[in-house]
Amino acid sequence: MLEIEDDILSEVIGSKEYHKRAPRFGERAWKAEGKEVDVIYWDTGNGWCDILLVTTKECKECRTKLERFYKRSQQAIVKNYDEDICRID
Repeated sequence: MLEIEDDILSEVIGSKEYHKRAPRFGERAWKAEGKEVDVIYWDTGNGWCDILLVTTKECKECRTKLERFYKRSQQAIVKNYDEDICRID
């Protein structure tokens, strides 16, 4: 997983706007919209974030499939692991 500060992320992707909440990826998920790509990231605190998903603006079908994959993955994590990332059996 790539960890980066959110202001540097904005610089990298050419984002000029405030980042928006992305609640379908979780309560601490945000979306940064750039010139060529959009980035969904998890706010880890103190300006740092973990990148969850990078989507291109050119292929809507690709973006939809990737978003579906990450949403299903997040649901599986919540279902199968506790808050300490220990497997629930």
